[in-house]
Amino acid sequence: MKGKFGLLAIFAAGIPMAAHADWWEDINISTSGFLRPEVSIKTTSDENPFNQLGNPFNSRTVSRTGQNNAPGAAPAITDEVSRPFPTADNEFNYTIMRGEFNFDARLTSNLRFIAEVRGIYDVDRYDNIDGNEAPGVNPAGKLNQRPNLFEYRVENGDGVHGRETPMALEIAGQDYMMDLPKFFFDYQRGPLNLRIGNQQIAWGQSIFFRVMDVPNGLDLRRHSLLDYVPEEFSDKRVPSPAIRASYMVGGWEMDAFVQHFRPTIYANPNTPYNTIGSQFTVHDQYGEVDKEANYGIRMKGPAGPVTLQFMAARRYGPEGTFRWTQSGVNKAIPGLPGTGPVMAQTAFEVDPTGVHSADEWFTYAGLSRLDAISALNTSVEEFPIVGAAFGSQPVASDAEARLLLDYFYQTAGPLRGHIAREYHRENVFGAGISHVFRGAPGSLLDQLIANIEVQYADDRTFTNPNLSREHIVDDEWTAALVLEKYQKFSYTFPATYMVLQWMHKSESDIFGRHLSGMGGSVDETARQTSTPSSANYIAFAVQQPFPNLIWRADLAVLYDVEGGMLVQPAMRWKPGGPWAVEAFYNLVDGELGSKKPSYNALSTADYADELTMRVTYQF
Repeated sequence: MKGKFGLLAIFAAGIPMAAHADWWEDINISTSGFLRPEVSIKTTSDENPFNQLGNPFNSRTVSRTGQNNAPGAAPAITDEVSRPFPTADNEFNYTIMRGEFNFDARLTSNLRFIAEVRGIYDVDRYDNIDGNEAPGVNPAGKLNQRPNLFEYRVENGDGVHGRETPMALEIAGQDYMMDLPKFFFDYQRGPLNLRIGNQQIAWGQSIFFRVMDVPNGLDLRRHSLLDYVPEEFSDKRVPSPAIRASYMVGGWEMDAFVQHFRPTIYANPNTPYNTIGSQFTVHDQYGEVDKEANYGIRMKGPAGPVTLQFMAARRYGPEGTFRWTQSGVNKAIPGLPGTGPVMAQTAFEVDPTGVHSADEWFTYAGLSRLDAISALNTSVEEFPIVGAAFGSQPVASDAEARLLLDYFYQTAGPLRGHIAREYHRENVFGAGISHVFRGAPGSLLDQLIANIEVQYADDRTFTNPNLSREHIVDDEWTAALVLEKYQKFSYTFPATYMVLQWMHKSESDIFGRHLSGMGGSVDETARQTSTPSSANYIAFAVQQPFPNLIWRADLAVLYDVEGGMLVQPAMRWKPGGPWAVEAFYNLVDGELGSKKPSYNALSTADYADELTMRVTYQF
């Protein structure tokens, strides 16, 4: 079930049509598309801290006091260090030219072929480190050498980033990508609908939240989750070769799918919306599951005054998990020839792009929602060569951790961590109920739609905040309440669309990070803080067309009750004809209230205050 899937479907569909010599005369073809520049302008001087040139320790002097904790170790040594990189000064986060072409061919009264070609070119390189030019910088892996916006690479026996994107029907390079997010046959006959080919499967309609929307992972390479909120996840769901069938009976829709598993795609190191610290090298193990399939079924229909839906799926969790792994990089410690084979058996690689001090380690553990002490202990306990070579032992406190970390950096130099990304099976079940209220005409209750959705994941696997190969496995509950309606407030203006949502997650945050890793900072580890017992989010959106329908105003808000908020006001201008202009502003505040930013999920994007403009020409 790889890229050949669509070609096989073409040949299979063409067999019965060959019997009719003039079949092409009955084909009805329609096309459409658009061209659109998209630009996001930074409105603050903040840089992405997960990138090399956004690191707050760049050109900053830090004191280190290091001492090995091996028996009979030498006394502590104090020195100073500064990361030898400048801080970036980017004016833009996002500058692309985008084009899409849609093709819809009605082959028979029952059969259609639908395709969408998407092309993206980035016209302005992001200001960040170039490993081929910076002195002494030579990290392993192609994606760590220089910023690469679109190639998604996994490990496949050819080095850290040895294989190009495993995505179906996609070509990508450093500053461009072209793919076919839609490339399928659609067969409709009475109550039966069948789709075969590369496609997205949307089981959810909520903004920000995904409860029933489980078939596809998300593609975060372009604008992460900071795109135009009214479009929901329509441009983010990762397309995959699939067979999807739906059948209507008695007012109930039965919807089932089987698809080739494709994971969520995270932004690459040193790109504008990267969320994994660039001091890490990721060994993506997708090659171990690239022949696996997801499958699921959903039922939805009326039951008296309410509409019910039920869902069950067996899938690989698209986010995956991360753990320490052997670096495999034979690079000696400066001044100690012959130590390369030893370092290759640890989870670290000697390189200036790594971590330089205990302060930096603790800071980035908090930013990454990891536990600084237990992650250090795991890197010692699960890699016996560390104890054999250095005599080091696990630590029990912040003070001990700082001494040992600074000792490692003083002895070996700056160290990059190597982590493996793995994927795990899970069973996901869901149920929902919705009801349309009836009230006095024009009242807030009249035509109010209330929807409750609940998801239960059996034995969901999470990244352990200590980066151990012993992952956290927990059952997780996710619940959401959605209220939406159109309300007429004025005879002059069209009705206002409003939606209010609340979501609760029992084990992880909105990005799938386990809550036990929350709360760390440069001063203390996550395990020494009171981590949240659950995650709760409130979202609100309003959409108001103007009387002439040329203008439309939007507002979307996402609030994390632990102290983070995203606010996106927007304006859309479409005067008729082929042109449309949209402008929206992303304001992210991850420091609301008295709790540390690492308690809430949204502080991850706290740097990304930006104004985005999109000018679309449709044809």
